[in-house]
Amino acid sequence: MLQSKVKNTHTHPRSRLGMVLRTAALSFAAILVISGHVASAQADQIEIPLELANKLRPAVTGEGALDTPFFNATKEEITIASLKGRGVVLNFWATWCAPCVREMPALDRLAVKLKESGVDVIAVSEDRKALKKVPPFFAANGIDNLDVFYDVKGKLSRKVGVEGLPTTVLINAEGQFVGRVLGVLEWDAPETVNYLAQTLGPQKP
Repeated sequence: MLQSKVKNTHTHPRSRLGMVLRTAALSFAAILVISGHVASAQADQIEIPLELANKLRPAVTGEGALDTPFFNATKEEITIASLKGRGVVLNFWATWCAPCVREMPALDRLAVKLKESGVDVIAVSEDRKALKKVPPFFAANGIDNLDVFYDVKGKLSRKVGVEGLPTTVLINAEGQFVGRVLGVLEWDAPETVNYLAQTLGPQKP
């Protein structure tokens, strides 16, 4: 909240430059997610939440990211390409990662709130022996709306440019990587839910 009074009407050149750069960064983040997915008429109506804008970065993906498999609880292979048609909030986490554990309940609630919008929340574990660790973790922490997924030897996380945990990659219904968030976010905040539903979900005719 900006409540401080301005005592000096002359802004230092460095201060002006800093303000311009910060504004440009936020504008770039908003354009990054909106462009190529939301029609221009809709884009004017969608405002990116400030917390998300501050943490959103360009998606960095390597060759073959769309086809690199990860696995579900029954050891079936899944690829990002196979998820096309629905938006995806793709979270990379681990049971040993304290920030990941802290944000997991918000992702669990987000999964319910986005389901009818055509957007899925997929939390991919980077744990070793994930099938032995993740199900009891979910049970102990009341995570009821997320399925078990895991990444073998971090192959998928490397392909999508994960540099630390938690990292969440945003993918629209056309299968396009539109941004990533490094660190914890209040994922189930109403404004964030609305923004993700409109920007990642299937386009309405």
